[in-house]
Amino acid sequence: MEIKNFSIGADIESIDRFRKFNRADANSFLNRIFTKNELDYCFSKEDTAPHLAARYSGKEAIIKALSGISKSTLDYRDIEIFNNENGAPMVRLNNSNFDKLHTIISLSHCSDKALAFAIVMKVDSNEK
Repeated sequence: MEIKNFSIGADIESIDRFRKFNRADANSFLNRIFTKNELDYCFSKEDTAPHLAARYSGKEAIIKALSGISKSTLDYRDIEIFNNENGAPMVRLNNSNFDKLHTIISLSHCSDKALAFAIVMKVDSNEK
């Protein structure tokens, strides 16, 4: 895999902004931003707000990184953040126009803030 171009994005969010959301409300904001899998994960936690805030921050960081490599923006739901078998956050871009991109993400949160850093790389996957 050869890296052709890359960009970095970062975002920080207030966790309190996400405390008002309740899955039972079928809130349009939640459904516009998060995939079903992301909502299932976040609402499986006792305190959902830090997990919602971290994933939202991750999506914002990815969008910022995409702008750095002159890629058009994705819908929030086209960006899916999930955990691998070791618990590390991973990204799936659910849009075939972004197949040649590889994304690395880091998420974190404390008592009042969630933050994310993302690296988006344009790659040439023609391996010999």
